[in-house]
Amino acid sequence: MALKSSFATALKALRGKRNLSQREFSDATSRTYLSKLESGRSSITLDKLDQVSERLELSPLTMVTLTLSEETGKTAADLMASLRAELEELQGGGGLPELENAMRGLLSSPPRGLRASAATSRARQVETPLE
Repeated sequence: MALKSSFATALKALRGKRNLSQREFSDATSRTYLSKLESGRSSITLDKLDQVSERLELSPLTMVTLTLSEETGKTAADLMASLRAELEELQGGGGLPELENAMRGLLSSPPRGLRASAATSRARQVETPLE
């Protein structure tokens, strides 16, 4: 499955979970663009990902994690464990000087929007097949 299709599946499921219509995204994006995203006919930019995630009251990282979960079949918890291992490897190997402070913060506390109870709740949602 292409990433666009996986993102489309995750976006539709999240919008449904939040009981939001496409019209209710007018502050984040047009209905036409949202429709293209949800049908897998368009790719999202980082700026739009941030806006759409904010409208869904989620971290962009959550949306990317759900997309990759759909794409790979791995759970969000497995993907997050891989992310942590990659960040630790970068930090242990001297990391990238420009990212050292950012990585230190990522490794010492849960990412924004993924506190313990929210992370557990969202991880359970990921394990449920998205339709």
